[in-house]
Amino acid sequence: MSSEPIIRVSNVSKCYQIYDRPQHRLLQSIFRRKKYFRDFWALREVSLEVNKGEVLGIIGRNGAGKSTLLQAICGTATPTSGTINVKGRVAALLELGAGFNPEFSGRENAILNAAILGMTQAEIDARLPDIIAFAELAEFIDEPVKTYSSGMFVRLAFAVAIHVSPDILVIDEALAVGDLAFRNKCIERIQKLMAGGVTILFVTHDISTLQLLCSRVVWLDHGQIKSIGDPVRVSQDYYADMLGSKAPPVPVQDMLMQQDTGKATFTDVRIKGAVDNEFAPGQTLEIVFAVQAKEDLGPVVFNVSIYRSDGDWVIGQTSRDVGKYWKAPKAGETRGGSVRFAPLSLAPGEYRVAVGACSADYTICYALTDLTMRFAVRAPYPTWGKFIHPCEWLGNDA
Repeated sequence: MSSEPIIRVSNVSKCYQIYDRPQHRLLQSIFRRKKYFRDFWALREVSLEVNKGEVLGIIGRNGAGKSTLLQAICGTATPTSGTINVKGRVAALLELGAGFNPEFSGRENAILNAAILGMTQAEIDARLPDIIAFAELAEFIDEPVKTYSSGMFVRLAFAVAIHVSPDILVIDEALAVGDLAFRNKCIERIQKLMAGGVTILFVTHDISTLQLLCSRVVWLDHGQIKSIGDPVRVSQDYYADMLGSKAPPVPVQDMLMQQDTGKATFTDVRIKGAVDNEFAPGQTLEIVFAVQAKEDLGPVVFNVSIYRSDGDWVIGQTSRDVGKYWKAPKAGETRGGSVRFAPLSLAPGEYRVAVGACSADYTICYALTDLTMRFAVRAPYPTWGKFIHPCEWLGNDA
């Protein structure tokens, strides 16, 4: 990959005028001194450089500015402020069916789009059979595209884009449409383009594809770059944010919120095992606890609950599960210990912890903390699901 920037976006902002009623547009054109619209900033001071041969993924929630950024780079949207410099031929798959005339046949649209993308007639004639073959639309290529399904639209558009020898290929969610077989075909072709030094920008909500294909990922949030860098790290941070609001670890000595049971109170609850409470799968997560009795109690069972930031209860375990009880404390006495999760098997995400102490039969709650402790899990490799469970892979060919 060359270090030469092929795309340079400098302090780009894009503002749209939003009219709540159709008649406000007319009023605005007549009474120019009064404002009948509200501003919506799709992009705010976005700056980035993309090198030749780089694969840049763009993620963000709906309305974050992803498509607007691609449109600005492709030249179909004009920035309100800032500059964009692009070198080379750009082939783009933006909105579904964009650039297609629904009354034209698939063949006519392929020819028209190839011409718009800068191909000569001789080049079009030479490559049209390959375009039709890749799109797998030979049976329907002379039918009006208004009769095409969304998957057929994308197959034709993608086939045209990759056969025009682009310097930059821009894809906006196109791979989300269509069957798995065609998606695999597209990914294989993208990999060939990558090997040939083509610069690729694509928007997708498929975090697995981002982690596997991209050299960098940009996370857009409310029109601004929230994070940019390693695709695995940025994608996992984004996934955690999608599950629930991310908050930094709360030091237990600063905030230990718990229920008032009248029977006991926690004097110590804390997480050990990682700097800033950020763990990697396979590490040891240890939760230390101590509870002081306010009155004479019976034998004590401790329990721990771990919730993902979206509220999903992922772990709920007690010491009784393994036959572990603490001796009955007298008023003023303390009982404590720790629980270790080793190896930690939770998938990347943000988590909250509550610890409780109860009677041996679970019926009486002696003490219970709120979900004030937090920790995070990040993996240095692409992974999916809720757990990374210890497992053994077997096979004769390994």
